Amino acid sequence: MLASQDENAISDEELLTGTGSGGVFVSGYLADEPLIEHLGAAERVAFLLSNKKKGVRRETDEDAAAYTPGDGYQAIAAVTDTRVLFVVGDSNGTGDISFTIPYVEVEDVKTRRGMLTKGVDIWTTDGVKWQFAVRSTVDIEPAVEYLERAAVVWSRVEGQLGHARKRLVDVDDRLAEADHDGARAAASAARDHIEEAQRKAPELTESRDDTIWERVREVERRLEASVMSIHVSRAEERATVANDEWRREQYNNAYSAFLEAQAQYERALDIARGHEFPEEREIRESADTVTQRLDHLSKSPLRRAETAFDRARNAETPTATVSQLEVALERYQTALVLDWGSDEQRFAGDRDEMREAVERVVGELVHGRRLLAAYHLAAGHRLRVAGRRDAARAAYGTGHAEIDRALGVAKELKPQLAPILESSAETFAELVDAVEAPTDDGFEFVGEMSDSDPRIQRFSQD
Repeated sequence: MLASQDENAISDEELLTGTGSGGVFVSGYLADEPLIEHLGAAERVAFLLSNKKKGVRRETDEDAAAYTPGDGYQAIAAVTDTRVLFVVGDSNGTGDISFTIPYVEVEDVKTRRGMLTKGVDIWTTDGVKWQFAVRSTVDIEPAVEYLERAAVVWSRVEGQLGHARKRLVDVDDRLAEADHDGARAAASAARDHIEEAQRKAPELTESRDDTIWERVREVERRLEASVMSIHVSRAEERATVANDEWRREQYNNAYSAFLEAQAQYERALDIARGHEFPEEREIRESADTVTQRLDHLSKSPLRRAETAFDRARNAETPTATVSQLEVALERYQTALVLDWGSDEQRFAGDRDEMREAVERVVGELVHGRRLLAAYHLAAGHRLRVAGRRDAARAAYGTGHAEIDRALGVAKELKPQLAPILESSAETFAELVDAVEAPTDDGFEFVGEMSDSDPRIQRFSQD
């Protein structure tokens, strides 16, 4: 740091901490409170300049005013890492007065030299010219050089951070529209601007404790919060998709979507932990919920198949039994193939046990359809005896359809049952043909077939 130097010079430390007036041979300080009280907690002073008479002058196109220190007090110019601070001790006998020029508002800096004094003139972006003078023996060049450099660096850094802030607003806008790709693009653009600011800041200071770096970190923290929000939003969207796919029994799609949601929550959680964001707890709870849902999903296909099988066995009618057996078969087959070709088992269930369950379901399903076919066979016989040939034909046809459905399942999953079903199908076809064929010589079928007729027994027995 550099303070004014003359025969009554005082140290920089005294300028920072001293108060009170001086005398003829003793320099004073400020009147109300020491300079250090005017500084921010993290603000660093690079240079100090002072004078006892000239004070500081402010000029605009409309007017000009000089603020001079009271008797025994000083005017101090503090060149810090964030601004130029003027403090005039007991100005005009009314107490200390201060003025601040942030570096981002500095437009130009020049020095001037006279016989007894020299000084620095600062122009700001709002058209104000500030003048501060010191004795001609004071070397102000280092302070002026620092001031000029600080103004340039701060302007460039704040420019980049301003662009970054705009992109972060874009992130929020895109997230509001669930446009995750757009949000990620805006966040990426914001990061580019922040990185450019990080490249510029060392031109002023390498100390990461200085305010310019704190300013960069503030925007960087905002960026990390925005990226965290993107991950959370993406996770919520994938979890919603997973639940929708689950309801549609698209288990692999649901599992993959839950995994994507889990990964997004984990990334958000890493950011929240690293920056101590208050959202950490909520994100962790959401991630735990997805983990629980994954566990339930992994067991769901087999449970649903077992539930359908139990309902089939508890059904009150043969038709309801067959219907639930069809559901159970589809669900067991789905559970059986979910992890097909995968090195990792994601869904619960032993494959050999599920194959055995499929065989049991197929056996009961074939039996159920044969039983229904037998009912339709008996109905067809009664209708035929009653002379209701069209209705009999329909009953035989329905029985035939039941056998055909059973045969389709048997051929695919239990081929050993196919021969007896094929024989039954042929019998039904013969009965349908017999009903459709005209009678000869006025002969009309009367009477019922005996229950011991093998054509009936073959439909109701395995």
